[in-house]
Amino acid sequence: MNDELVFLSSPSVLEGQEHPLLVLLHGFGSDEKDLMALRPYIDPKWAMVSIRAPFPQGAGFRWYALESVHSPDRDEMDRSFLALRGWFEQLTSRFPRVSPRATVIGGFSQGAAMALALGLFEPQVQAAGILVLSGYLPNLPQSASTWQKVPVFWGHGSQDTVLPYVEAEKGRQRLLEEGLAVDFHSYEMGHEVVEDELSDAVSWLKQFGV
Repeated sequence: MNDELVFLSSPSVLEGQEHPLLVLLHGFGSDEKDLMALRPYIDPKWAMVSIRAPFPQGAGFRWYALESVHSPDRDEMDRSFLALRGWFEQLTSRFPRVSPRATVIGGFSQGAAMALALGLFEPQVQAAGILVLSGYLPNLPQSASTWQKVPVFWGHGSQDTVLPYVEAEKGRQRLLEEGLAVDFHSYEMGHEVVEDELSDAVSWLKQFGV
């Protein structure tokens, strides 16, 4: 495991002014460069960060090993959760002009599961919103706290064979039962991200602009 999380960042055009921040977590077997490809779609007022998972996985990295969606390696998941919490504890020193009301955490697939775990169950993260792209609501880390009432954007492919659509439906229902605001969208796609989804996500992000 890498003790210090590696990340890439892209600054806001609002240099020296308060601005929003989007923190992204990649999927299983990918790396921090993957989701930085979304930069052209995101309003340049937003700063962007993409964090590399700590455990090697083939040519890429993972947040945790798993036998199935709901059978994660609990030790690896907890270690990733704690590493990300530590990263967020240094957020103000790393990005002093980021608005405390406008830090959104998001991810794709396993990264989206980690984003949900952090944003919903870790008060220190203080996420303004959670962006879920082809993700799922994971079994909670042992160090998770109580539910945070954070708005969620959730996009999922109806033809996803890697992470079946039913997982998204189950996650959405659980969030609604907990009283969360969920902006849920279904797309005719597989385990991927498409432009219609990005357009909807960008529209959702506008509520956090400063």
